[in-house]
Amino acid sequence: MRPWFALILVICSTLLCPRVFACAPVDSTLQHVPAQYAARVQAKAQSIDEALTKKTDKYLNKLSRLENKILGKLQRLDPSKLQTLAPSSYDKWLGQAPNGAAGATPAYVPGLDTLKTTLSFLQQQPGGATNASGQLSSASAQVNQLQGNLNQANLVDQYIQQRRQELSQVLSQYSNLPSSITNTFNQYKETAYYYRQQVQAYKDMLSDPDKIEATTVSILSKVPEYQQFLSRNSFLASLFSAPPGGGSAPGILPASLTGLQTRSQVQQVIQQQMAAGGASAQQAAAQQMQAAQSQLANLKQQISQYGSSGGGMDLPPGFSPNSQKTKTLLRRLEYGINVQFAQSTNFVPSTANLGLTLGYKLNDKSTIGTGLAYTAGMGTGWNHIQFSNQAIGLRSFMDWKIKKSYYVVGGYEENYMTQFGSIADLKNVDAWEKSLLIGLERKYKISAKLQGNIQLLFDALYRQQVPQGQMIKMRVGYNF
Repeated sequence: MRPWFALILVICSTLLCPRVFACAPVDSTLQHVPAQYAARVQAKAQSIDEALTKKTDKYLNKLSRLENKILGKLQRLDPSKLQTLAPSSYDKWLGQAPNGAAGATPAYVPGLDTLKTTLSFLQQQPGGATNASGQLSSASAQVNQLQGNLNQANLVDQYIQQRRQELSQVLSQYSNLPSSITNTFNQYKETAYYYRQQVQAYKDMLSDPDKIEATTVSILSKVPEYQQFLSRNSFLASLFSAPPGGGSAPGILPASLTGLQTRSQVQQVIQQQMAAGGASAQQAAAQQMQAAQSQLANLKQQISQYGSSGGGMDLPPGFSPNSQKTKTLLRRLEYGINVQFAQSTNFVPSTANLGLTLGYKLNDKSTIGTGLAYTAGMGTGWNHIQFSNQAIGLRSFMDWKIKKSYYVVGGYEENYMTQFGSIADLKNVDAWEKSLLIGLERKYKISAKLQGNIQLLFDALYRQQVPQGQMIKMRVGYNF
């Protein structure tokens, strides 16, 4: 074949089938998408879906028990006033399949929306390691099931709030209610509040992508076809009736937005009206703009208060929400490391005490935990540096926030204070010294995931230690 004839064939192919060349960047980019993306998304969606179902059943059972307890006591006071209360329907929601929420307003979660749209985009692309063994289809089905359960959780929350209002109306008909009834109803309100927060915690987990998810989205974001697909097939795009599948050219507004004035057109009309009115019109417009900004700031403040008070829920007086209650076990753990130095004495050399701690956050103000400590001997000075195994210890601790970044901290420790050469030496029970510590701690933020702390501790048992230990100990450390 002559070279000039081959060149003509290539040009004709380009003109007649431009999509072949347009698709090439997508195909090459797909090779860089992590092969485990679909499996990771499916595992994450399944884990959250199972946890959501389990927690919903748990909260509904607790609410049902609390309501039965309230109604049982009201029955003995005046059963006639309970006739206006419809029977409870908690059992209706227990173990119900996600399709029970069909027709409900979808629960919009940005992270879940991104997962669904990304999986749909990858399914429409030819080839790619992520499409092996139908993983994309399985992941997409699991994500859709999770979406259905989130929709149902919204309906459950609406029913709980409706039932709370009905119970409140019944209770308002009684005078001088016993404290046992009001306390039980307060528990009902708290449980309803924590269910809403628990659902929100799962939504936040979906909006917190792991490394594989973030890498996949970062790679696909460089592909124009993915950006166009995302803008036309996401949940937000459906609100504006954007054509599915990218049927229109980029830059063309959806049919639902046709005829609406753009911001530049509105600004042009305002400027023309102000110019016609003169200086007085401009001054009046400026005053009205300031008033509008003031009202907007007031509305923002009200929205902030609305969200911080439980989304408009009627919470019990003095109720202080515990944000740790709705977190998983791993998210309530706090890891720490600290160091403590001591000067040399007639009995022991200079030492450096290194501690590793594992804490569990009981609530937003207190943490309990345990830990290990190792003390290394460093000699008696710069001229006599010699490292040795001086001590090893077991720790337990608890701290309690008293004001801002200041905490009261206490703990019980046992330390093997005799120099040892092997683990077998630690079996000598008499060589373990006890410490009872109490003091102050200040925590300060270093980064989003790293926190520093300084502890000043008093050892109440320092006189009983042989040799006599330190009365005051200062430790510096980090929590993450």
